[in-house]
Amino acid sequence: MVQDFKLYYTPFGDHVLRAEWMKAEMLRRAEAVKALAESIAPDYPPLGVGYKESFEVDVDVRATGRGGRRACATVKNTSDHAGIVEFGGKETPAHRTLGKALGAAG
Repeated sequence: MVQDFKLYYTPFGDHVLRAEWMKAEMLRRAEAVKALAESIAPDYPPLGVGYKESFEVDVDVRATGRGGRRACATVKNTSDHAGIVEFGGKETPAHRTLGKALGAAG
């Protein structure tokens, strides 16, 4: 027996991709990444000063590349020297704090 499946994109987006429960799940995962990043962040002068305390989480519904919209979360560090800590510099090793913490998202 063959059955046809028809996906209705708008209700699927409303009930799954952009639903409140999906935003809550994205927030939960982002908070786990933030917690791990804070625990492994360098805290020595001069780069570590203020870096560890500058992690933030944002949850939103954003456009996808194909015209859709879905819930997503972003973990960022607003410290002035976040780029140097994350990617390194001429005399500074790359710590990759957020990169290492992404595995906590599951």
